[in-house]
Order: sequence, then structure tokens, then C-alpha cells
Amino acid sequence: MQPQSVVSELQEHLPSMLSMDAQELSYQLQQHQAKIFPPQARKSLRAFSPAEAASFIGIGEGYLRQVAADGHGPEPLANGRRLYTAQDMDRIRQVLDERNGAPKYVPHRRAGEKLQVVSVMNFKGGSGKTTTSAHLAQFLALKGYRVLAIDLDPQASLSALFGHQPELDVGEGETLYGAIRYDSPRPIAEIVRAT
Repeated sequence: MQPQSVVSELQEHLPSMLSMDAQELSYQLQQHQAKIFPPQARKSLRAFSPAEAASFIGIGEGYLRQVAADGHGPEPLANGRRLYTAQDMDRIRQVLDERNGAPKYVPHRRAGEKLQVVSVMNFKGGSGKTTTSAHLAQFLALKGYRVLAIDLDPQASLSALFGHQPELDVGEGETLYGAIRYDSPRPIAEIVRAT
């Protein structure tokens, strides 16, 4: 065979070979993820001590004990201690706002106040962008803010940190690109995932 014909034959078959390799790699990755992270596995947030919960809510620990004793906190454990989930803290914020008659503990935007956007970016890889974003989003959510974290990294590490397995959980068009493309955009509500 002539060297020129070998090159042209390789060019002809290269796209299909790459496509087959990509499919095989995707399949192997899905099998590996299913083995390590079963599809039913879900991450959950730990419960917080009274001191931590009081700090997140923005009240003193003694006042939190009083609110919990009034029936607005979690039931005590067998040892008498209370541990607070994020949902418990949100419920307590709502109770406190109802008592005060004004939104003080549940963060709200005031009339005319714009949505706040915080971007974490750096051109260098490995500089801690994903870790910073995840911690910032979680901290703000625990402080009572409504947070939307947008993962623009093709590796989808932020999504994985919040318990979504991109290779298994994200279907065709269920990305930010799927929501903004011109030919057939999807509603953003279909793209957003709860954590």
C-alpha cells in the first residue's frame, strides 16, 4: 500500500473510530460511577449544634433554646441535646419573622434591589474555584439565602459536589447550553436541580 493511500484511509475511518472510542469510554465511566456511587446514593447535609444553628440564624444560643422550647425546634435526642437541620433553621427564621411582623431573619430583597451575582473565576486550573464556589453557595444557603449555583465547568465538579452525577443524572439538553441555545431552548426551570 502506498503511504498516501494509508493516510487517506486513516482520515476516512478516523471519525468513526473516535466516535466508537468515545462511546466506549462513556460506557466504562458510567459503569465505574455506578460501582462507586450507586444511582440511589444521595448526599445529605449533617445536622448542626445549637451554637452553629444560632450563628447561622443570627440569634443568641439562649434565644434559640427558648424558641425550641416553645415547640418550634427539633425534638431533643435521647441525650437531651438538639441538632438542627437546614430545614429546622429555615422554619425557625420564618417563626421569628412572624413574631416580629417584619422580614428580619429570612433574607429578602427590598423593592428595587437587584439580584446579586457572585462569580468565582480564574484562568488557571487547580486554583480552588470549584471548592470556593461550593463552600460559598452552601454557607449562603445556610444563612437563609436562596442560592443558585451555576456550574460552567465541562468537568461538572461543582454538580458532583452537590450530589449530582453528570454522566448519569444529566440528559440531552439538560445543561445551561440547553436552556440558552437558539434552535430549541428549554425552560431554565427544567435545568435547575435541587440539592
